[in-house]
Amino acid sequence: MHLSECYRLLGIPRNATLDDIKVAYRRLARKYHPDVNQNDPAASEKFQQVQEAYKMLKDADQGDLKDLSKEIFAKNPPQEVRSPAPKPQNPTPPPPKVKLEVKQVNNRIDPINSDPELKLKLDMLRRVQELLKQKKYVVAIAVVEGMSERYPNSPEVTHWQAVTYHRWSSELILKGKLREAEIYLNKALNIDSKNRELVFEVKRDLERVQQLKTQK
Repeated sequence: MHLSECYRLLGIPRNATLDDIKVAYRRLARKYHPDVNQNDPAASEKFQQVQEAYKMLKDADQGDLKDLSKEIFAKNPPQEVRSPAPKPQNPTPPPPKVKLEVKQVNNRIDPINSDPELKLKLDMLRRVQELLKQKKYVVAIAVVEGMSERYPNSPEVTHWQAVTYHRWSSELILKGKLREAEIYLNKALNIDSKNRELVFEVKRDLERVQQLKTQK
């Protein structure tokens, strides 16, 4: 039996896959099986032909199947169905080219390094903060008072001057030097009266000083 006849018996195209062949064989085997057609010799013969066709296609080399398909299509080439060419439409004009203008950007200048006076002020403020951490209050007061003379209109200097006075007053309260503590508390209150948080703490310490005075 020729392979082309096998395809015909199984009712499948010549480019069918192995899975297609198996599905077709099972369908025809159930249809022509002798148990289903006991009194039909033609069905029994058909069943044998289906089995033989299935075995030949299954055992055939895949390369042979491809070659056979090529041979069959070479003899009877399929007619190519061409869809009608689309009507020409007005082509969409390409987007206009955007000319990118590259501007040279000068390196930004650090305002701190470019202003020696500003750099000096920031360095001195850092120095005051470090002295407060080390509890060197007397030295911190000397530095911040010198800064207030040099930068009388600087809010940063004013703030840290008030903070320094307040920190020193807290230390004086612990040492029992209530009169001195009261002096520096009033200084802090007068210097930075707009700082609500600081004003609240200073007034609270002033009340504490007054209470301690009455206890003596």
